[in-house]
Amino acid sequence: MNVKVLQNILDDLLALRDEILDYEIDEEVSQNESVHNLKAYINLRSKDIVDLQNRLTSIGLSSLGRAQSCVIHSINQDIEILSYILKMKKDLHTPHFLSCDAAKKIMLKNAEVFGKHSGDFETKVMVTLPSEAADSPKLISELIVNGTSIVRINTAHDDEAAWQKMAAFVKEENKKQHTDTKIYVDLAGPKNRTEEIIKLFNPFTIGSRKKPKRVRLLPKSFEDAMTFKASEQKEGTFSEATLVISDKLYKQCKKSKKIQISDLEREKDHTCVLLHEEDGIYLLADKKITVFEKTTLWIGKNESNLYHLALEPQKIRVFQGNELIITKLHMQGCADFEYDGKVYVGVIECSNKDIFPYVKIGDPIFIDDGKIGCVVVGINEIGLVCRVFLAKENGTVLKEKKGINFPNSDLEISAITPSDEQNFEAIISFADIIGISFAQTKNDIKKLQDMLVMRDKKQIAIAPKIETKTALRNLPEILEQLIGWDRFALMIARGDLAIEVGFDNLPYIQEEIFGICEAAHVPVIYATQIMEGQMKNNLPSRSEVTDAALAQRADCVMLNKGPYVLDTLMTIKHILQQAHTLFQKNRQLLGICATWKIQAKESK
Repeated sequence: MNVKVLQNILDDLLALRDEILDYEIDEEVSQNESVHNLKAYINLRSKDIVDLQNRLTSIGLSSLGRAQSCVIHSINQDIEILSYILKMKKDLHTPHFLSCDAAKKIMLKNAEVFGKHSGDFETKVMVTLPSEAADSPKLISELIVNGTSIVRINTAHDDEAAWQKMAAFVKEENKKQHTDTKIYVDLAGPKNRTEEIIKLFNPFTIGSRKKPKRVRLLPKSFEDAMTFKASEQKEGTFSEATLVISDKLYKQCKKSKKIQISDLEREKDHTCVLLHEEDGIYLLADKKITVFEKTTLWIGKNESNLYHLALEPQKIRVFQGNELIITKLHMQGCADFEYDGKVYVGVIECSNKDIFPYVKIGDPIFIDDGKIGCVVVGINEIGLVCRVFLAKENGTVLKEKKGINFPNSDLEISAITPSDEQNFEAIISFADIIGISFAQTKNDIKKLQDMLVMRDKKQIAIAPKIETKTALRNLPEILEQLIGWDRFALMIARGDLAIEVGFDNLPYIQEEIFGICEAAHVPVIYATQIMEGQMKNNLPSRSEVTDAALAQRADCVMLNKGPYVLDTLMTIKHILQQAHTLFQKNRQLLGICATWKIQAKESK
């Protein structure tokens, strides 16, 4: 082997190590080996060492591609081997830096935040509890029996009473089954959502000349009139539509054989037969009749409007090039909104008023998981004027209660809102892990740490959710603040994060997060839309199965809510078990390949 080549590689390694060790560290964390490794990794990733990696690989040494958890030790190993070959003595003493074995022990210990492990890396499964879990101890029992390590309670849904019930069921099952299922609680954070849209009555049709339809009539005072499902009004949803009329007209229907009804679309009145059945009175519609909000029915001089009509949000359909207003005013959204002499395709209220001072002209905004994309082209007294650049060819309906993302806007707002602080008081009695939604800076972590210290709850773990560009930029300082706590984890919240960084950039970004978290020895939760197809219809897609296999890189994988949660739980546990026979975190395990073993037997 060429001595000069080896010497050049050794010189480059020594120079690289010196550069990586050139960092500052606060006195209060100077003894924390994880912080030292994190600093070294950040310096390593600030350099392009691809050429050095290729040269290391060419001589059979470690390329440092799996050095995240023990950066300096990995470099020292290569230095030691090269020094031995070249018969040179090099100083390998680097205090505060862990061996690979020591780093692994720390990582395994930290991963116990999700529960005890069998002695090696094991991806745990977290399941989000649906609202019905508050009244269903059976569901929680089945989840725990089938291997759920962590259950998740989301404070963005339900209320304190429901959360307390869910937690009590979990604690009770842990006692019965001698398990230690953890309770993870999400603080909702400053969610940016579209608010309510004005409700209107959508006309529907009843009747058919070829196949007459029975339409049920109910009196206004009937006990079910206030609670019958709005969808019953729509032909085809149920076998019969339902119309609610005045008590006086309904009483007259009992004595009559016919009734008249107005069809406002055709400006006609129709006479329909009344059917008197054991379960009530029905109108037999043998013509297509369009029912409007002002449709009336009458017998003789006794007439009635319709009551309890189903109201639905007005459809605000946006097209590319349209302009809409996202407003900070408390008002219902609507289509064709006129302001200051100009008509916009619509106006919608944003739930979080704190964001408006930070949004600038030119900033992109995405609504409803990126289904609608727009850019701010103006700012006025009531909000942001946005021009749509992303929508379906036939338009996309702007809906209420959907997320709004501001990927390029520096939103300097706290991740822990006043409502989160109230909910915090309700959950600290049972939470094992508290998730911080939309954590963006180390101050968000420190705020929760201070809240827990004040209530003597330092045993509760903290898990910031990374879902914005700002959080990515500040990830080193977030991790440094986090690992100063006793118990911690980090969630890759891929839903909002994908919108913030772009869907095509997400695979790269999540790999970067995995890497830096391993450098800090921080356990990772892999979340959002894991096995969603099976959760909803018990049939996962091929891409979902592959995505689930990649989750073995994480210490915990999170499943959301769905009717097939138990089936999905069993599927993902099987996938993870298989994946762990091939990979261990970032390291590939070269065990015996069963397929090749069979072929070898056949060839003998």
